[in-house]
Amino acid sequence: MNTLEFCRVLPKIELHAHLNGSLSEKTLKSLGCLNKSVSEYQGLTSINNKIERTLHECFELFKIAHLATKNPDSVYLAAQSVIKDFADDNVRYLELRTTPRAEDGMTKEEYIESVVKAIKDSKKPLVKLILSVDRRHDILVSQNTVAVILSMRNKYPDIIKGIDLSGNPHLGCFDKELFNKAKENGLKTTIHCAEIINNDEVMEILNFGPNRIGHATFLNPNYSGSIENWESYCKKKIPAEFCLTSNVVCGTAKSYKEHHMQEWIKNGLPFSINTDDKGVFCTSLSEEYEHAQNNFNLSNTDLWTIAYNAIDHSFASIQEKALMKKELKEWKTQNQHQF
Repeated sequence: MNTLEFCRVLPKIELHAHLNGSLSEKTLKSLGCLNKSVSEYQGLTSINNKIERTLHECFELFKIAHLATKNPDSVYLAAQSVIKDFADDNVRYLELRTTPRAEDGMTKEEYIESVVKAIKDSKKPLVKLILSVDRRHDILVSQNTVAVILSMRNKYPDIIKGIDLSGNPHLGCFDKELFNKAKENGLKTTIHCAEIINNDEVMEILNFGPNRIGHATFLNPNYSGSIENWESYCKKKIPAEFCLTSNVVCGTAKSYKEHHMQEWIKNGLPFSINTDDKGVFCTSLSEEYEHAQNNFNLSNTDLWTIAYNAIDHSFASIQEKALMKKELKEWKTQNQHQF
């Protein structure tokens, strides 16, 4: 069995997957998104066919994906499709994240309801929902989004587990008060951090102390981060969510082999491997694990351990974590010949 085959059969944990960025081209077509106009279709394929693209181009792709989720029915179908894709890739636990959107004929609450319904109707994997605040929005819009998230979380406490700060890192800023409010009301926090060089904001986020951080691209001093921030991070040991292909394609990491994840491996710091936007970047979690093994000299046991440790980083309940750990241990015992 080669590396990719092992990665495909390995039970995996996905903690950083954006709903709209995870839509496959097949799903976009089935939802009629690519039939809107020739220019939109050409815009999608011209970006998808590139080996590298800028962050700006990626966010243009997200705009096209948003065309597929402009009413409750399409949001439901999109979420179901993404969940099935992850299940087919042998992902046993998925944290799906998305920003609540209001469109003509759809409120933010209805958007969330549609995603929740898709999660409830999906038999596998176990799925939790992280709702995002888009950093490009002004404070009033963000306050409204947080209010909606808290209201819906009270309605679906077993599904809605966390809040995220996401969006174009060149725009907006981290609002500590908003996330303090979410934390005080029982939500876990995961924040996109150090996607670009911004040491002041990184310090602010680390001082806030989220449950997890996303990307952490420019946190280590060898990757343009500050020594002060890195020392603070090493004391806090906040689990980082790594998305290798996303960083390589966007050019924030020079290559897989030069990816900053190696600093976490060297220093024994907590991390998980994830897809970010599997549709936009034409990847899967199995492929992300394969890239990690091929570029960082990881054994099959190392990959299993990364998946196993991700359970502790997840926002699942104590009981759910115990069941997942039991499943992964049993799988390893049954597949000892792979190790």
